[in-house]
Amino acid sequence: MKILVPLDGSPTAEAAVPIALRLAHAENASVVLLTVTAVHPMPDPVPAEVDLVPIRTAEAYLDSVKHRLAGDYPNVSTAVWRGTPAAAIVRVAQEYKVDEIVMTTHGRTGAERDMFGSVADAVLRAAPIPILVLRPRRDAVRVPPGDAEPVTTARR
Repeated sequence: MKILVPLDGSPTAEAAVPIALRLAHAENASVVLLTVTAVHPMPDPVPAEVDLVPIRTAEAYLDSVKHRLAGDYPNVSTAVWRGTPAAAIVRVAQEYKVDEIVMTTHGRTGAERDMFGSVADAVLRAAPIPILVLRPRRDAVRVPPGDAEPVTTARR
């Protein structure tokens, strides 16, 4: 079994790693940590170093996550791809023959979601495999406005 964990450098995305590792440990599965970079060909000739910097940065980031969060779990590999995040995640899942994707959503709603889109939503719609989408933790639970009262009370 193989589990894919897409990471974008944020603590929110990294919250999926411990969950994926627990699943991997239970199933004796391997884990692939993925970062998608925005490397685009330049219209004019330039030194290749310009394109290599974001790739090397992504590789260093994934290595740090692998050592920091994956700890002693030996079956973790990393991958850096380029392209749009959702398309790359789905393509990596197919190319690496992944059995499950574990990822977080940034929890954007309303205009912010409309403006930035939702990678998790796009992956859910396109990936042909199971996906575990985790919500980011919130310090306070938001209660919608309106009247609410208990129908029954719990007794101890």
